[in-house]
This record gives sequence, C-alpha cells and structure tokens, in this order.
Amino acid sequence: MVLNMRSSSGVFGIPFRLVGFGFWQAWWMLAMCTDLLLPQRSESGTLFNSFFCITVLTTLGYLAAVGAGRRFGSFGAYRGSCAVAGGLAAAGSLGLFGFKTFFYAGAVAPGFFVGAVPFAVGNALLLIMWGELWSTLATGRVGRSLYASYAFAFVVYFVVVALPSVVAGVVACLLPVVAAAALWACRGEPKRKPSQIDFEIESVSVVRVAVAVVVIGAVHGFVQRFLNVSGIATSATLSSSLVVAGVGMVLLVLYLVLKQPAVEVLSLYTPIVPLFVVGLVLLAVLPSGEAFMGNGLVLLAVYSTDMLVMIASTDIAFRMRRPVALCFGLALFGMRFGTTLASGAVYGLMMTGWLDGATSSVAYLAGVVVVVLVGSVVFTPVDLAKLYKARPLEESGSGAADRCAALAQQCGLTPRETEVLTLLAEGRSAPYIAGELCIAESTTKHHISSIYRKIGVCDRQSLMDVIVRGAAGKGALPAKG
Repeated sequence: MVLNMRSSSGVFGIPFRLVGFGFWQAWWMLAMCTDLLLPQRSESGTLFNSFFCITVLTTLGYLAAVGAGRRFGSFGAYRGSCAVAGGLAAAGSLGLFGFKTFFYAGAVAPGFFVGAVPFAVGNALLLIMWGELWSTLATGRVGRSLYASYAFAFVVYFVVVALPSVVAGVVACLLPVVAAAALWACRGEPKRKPSQIDFEIESVSVVRVAVAVVVIGAVHGFVQRFLNVSGIATSATLSSSLVVAGVGMVLLVLYLVLKQPAVEVLSLYTPIVPLFVVGLVLLAVLPSGEAFMGNGLVLLAVYSTDMLVMIASTDIAFRMRRPVALCFGLALFGMRFGTTLASGAVYGLMMTGWLDGATSSVAYLAGVVVVVLVGSVVFTPVDLAKLYKARPLEESGSGAADRCAALAQQCGLTPRETEVLTLLAEGRSAPYIAGELCIAESTTKHHISSIYRKIGVCDRQSLMDVIVRGAAGKGALPAKG
C-alpha cells in the first residue's frame, strides 16, 4: 500500500528532505576534490598514495556492502542504521583530517587507515541506504530530486571551501551526520507498493551492463587522475570545473522540470554520451589553461551516470525483490573498480613515458571512441528501456475498467491516478485527460509518470500489456470475468 502521508513541501514538486542527499554528495566532493581530508591529492611520486588508497578502500567498501546485503537484506530496516552509517563516515573523516593535519609526513602510514577504513564503510552504508529510499519512493519525480540534490551539493561545496581551512575541514567531517539525519527524516515519504512485473530483463546481457559500467568509471578515473598528477588541474582549474558542472546540473534540473518526462530514467541517459564526447574533445583541443571547460562537462557526465545507475539499479532491485545493496552495490563497485584500474594505469603510463602532455590529446580522443562505442553498441537507450518493459501475456476476460481497478489496487494507485489509468487504457492523450478531469496538463503528466513508476513500466505499450493481462507481478493471477 502507498502510505497515506503527505510529502514535505518543496520546489517544483521536489520535497526539501529528499534534497538532503546533497549533503552526502557535497561531503564526497570535499573529500575527493580538495585537500581538506586527503593530503597531497595530486601526489604522483608513488602509486601507493592517500588518494589511490582511499579509492581502493571505498571500492572494497561497496563490495563488502554487497556481501552484507545478501545476508542481512535492507540496511535501513535496522534500528539505528542511519546513526551507524553517518557516525562511521564522520568518524572516518575526522580520522583522515587528524592524520593529514598532525601526522602526515609525506607518505601513507598506519594512522591513515584508522580513518580510511571507517570512512569507506560509512560511505558505502550511507550511499546504499539512500539508494534503498530512492527505490521505494512513490513518485515519478525521483530523477529531478536526484539532480536537485546534486545541484544543492555544489552550493554546499562552494560554501564550505570558502571557509578557513580548519573550519572547512571540520564542517566537511560533519556532513555525513547531516546526510544521515536527512535520510532519517525521509522515512515518512510516500512509498510504492512492492510489485514485481515479469520484465524482459534476461534480454539484456549482464556482461554488457558490467562492461559499460566499468568502462565509464575507467574513463572518469583516467581523466581525473591524469589532470591531477600531470599538474594540469590546479586548484583554480578544479574549482572552475566544478562551477561548469554545477551550472550544467542546474540546467538539467530545469530540463526535467519543464519536460516532465513520463519515465525520468530514460531521460537521464540522454545527456551522458554527448557530455562525455564534448568534454573529452575540449580536453584534447583546448590549452591547459582552459581545461576546466572540458573537465567540467566530463564531471557532469559522470554525475549524470551516477544518478542513472542509482535509479536503474534500485528500480531493478525493488521489482525483482532483491536487496538494494546487491544491485546498487555491484553497480557502484563496477564503476569504482574501473576508476581504480584507470588510476593505476595512469601512473604506469606516466612512469614509462607513454603518457604525458604531448600524448594526452590522443588519449582523450581514444576516450571519445570508447564512450561512443559503449553508448551505441554495448549498452544503448533501447537496452535500458528493456529493463522496464513487461511481457504481453494472455488477455484477462474482464473489462478494461475492472482490470484497471484491480491493477490500481495491486500497485497502490491513488484515486486520481486510477482515473488517469482508466483513461490511458482507453487510448486518451495527456491533454485530453487534463481536460476531462479539469486538471493542469503538467499535473496529468506527473500522474502518468507516477503510474509508470508504481506499476514498473516505461512506456504506453508496456502499460497496455499489463492492463490487458489484468494483473501485475510474477505469479499474479488475471482478474476473473
């Protein structure tokens, strides 16, 4: 059943509490894009440095979360889990901040791991628990909520970095606690009813999905690691890159608000490949002083990929009745595994002389080819849509109105959504439905996107297939005539 609890007020239909996820993203950006917590992020003298070590540990943290999720199920179901996740991440951050401030002597020491291990574990728990929330939300506005969270994260990031370094470090360490508190506050958001559609998920190769995720993570890791160790990405360059990415994030939020797509996950895919391609080409052709333009677009592409992975993997987990930690955690592990491999490759190529400022343009253009192949051959928008399609099965003997009523009850649709569903079953368009029910067309589109999300489909044809069947879920019996 969808809980009869009103969502908190917000902007553009986005509850303020959901934007609290941005505190986690801001914390991650401060940890990985500044020297507040990690010493000498650009150090290239050795592969075994603090930045590479934290990358490895956070990657292993996601893998550990997968194993824990298989055994214990939903992390959020346990009392005090938000406090544990936020506390571990904050304690680990404080440990790293203390090590960097008082003990760092130019090399990674055992004291580094005292903070790094709880940092990695807390990060994995907190991020996956937010994924558990996204997977159950009964709204078609999950995508724009995620984009708004990331846009808010940029605001928090720039506010924190403007503070004195010691104050900024302490504030950064406390952000996981704020993110955990925001997650706990979201526990009353309306939830969709568990329902498992018979998806054509077997038609998408798991190997292809894994390759796409690892390769995208590798492209990101290669760009960021090379820019840092080559000395191209100064602090000013990185700040400018984040400004470009932040402005782009705001524009993408406005795009989703204005377009109001019926299924946001498909719209999230659209900008990823173009952003990667344009960003990498700019990195290849622009002088180093303007590298921030290309890097900003690459960062925006990576963040968009993160959100797509979060929504798609948690949707699959919800509809397949699998722990979110299993699907989402594996996807995160794949991306970070690619990032880790690329970081090591950059070190090796630079030490052998194969990669430097003169050959970097070739490397960036090779990245363009790789990204285009991934987006056009390995995992395309058609493949993504297949994860949300339902098989057409034998038609139920009952009338369309009865089938819609049964489906609405199974999937926890509201009375207004049931009215919209019935009109959709009659083949009516969104403008017609708006006029028939005397509501705004934008409201109608929101109802349609919520119907799609609760039932678990991505287009009108799949919706009609489920209506014809008269039931939702594997093993669900068609309604009797």
